[in-house]
Amino acid sequence: MKDQVKMIYFDLDHTLWDFESNSQEALKWIYQKYGVVFRGTSLDKFVESYKKINKQLWEMYRKKELGQQELKLLRFEITLNALKIKHREDLIEEMNSTYLEILSKQKLLVDGALETLEYLKDKYELGILTNGFRKTQIDKMKSSGISDYFSILVSSEDVGFPKPDEKIFNYAILMSKKSKDEIVYIGDDLENDILPAIKCGIDAIWFKNHEESLQIQEKDVLSISKLIELKNIL
Repeated sequence: MKDQVKMIYFDLDHTLWDFESNSQEALKWIYQKYGVVFRGTSLDKFVESYKKINKQLWEMYRKKELGQQELKLLRFEITLNALKIKHREDLIEEMNSTYLEILSKQKLLVDGALETLEYLKDKYELGILTNGFRKTQIDKMKSSGISDYFSILVSSEDVGFPKPDEKIFNYAILMSKKSKDEIVYIGDDLENDILPAIKCGIDAIWFKNHEESLQIQEKDVLSISKLIELKNIL
């Protein structure tokens, strides 16, 4: 793999940027800021409900059953309704804007991310391929100090199609100005990152960064459990 590879695309959330920890911190901030609204509801209950609903809505987004703007607003609206929390009409949009602003300022990276990027930066061109909102992703990369490692950012907003749609992978190939066999994609989601990349003819490395993914075995898919393992592959 080393000899022909010239370009490496990374997924951002859960792969390089520690989404779980950073989102937890942003949700805690929301809970504290709008404390009056959440009176009678614990932080844990709010976070648990939000994470469950957010995950479901992102899955709908990937299936193109939901637009980005709908996703942004519905996740908080459905969460508050599920918790039977009364709120003024304009609170949802305000809450979402505040959440994204706080989230984008969080700095925690996945263990080994910086060391791995330092190792790769002089050997390959590096890019980001993400379903996340473009401005938020750029802000996250700046806040966590990794934006200078990457020459290309491809988001689903740019293409109009989220992963796992092959159009976003084909767009990333086009943007790289490289051939398919010169590109490797690294992500944490088997269904939305790895398998569709392979289907498009791109080599992919599955970063098994979740407990549930560690239980899954996928024949013929190259996988790692720590980012630093990429040193032995690339």
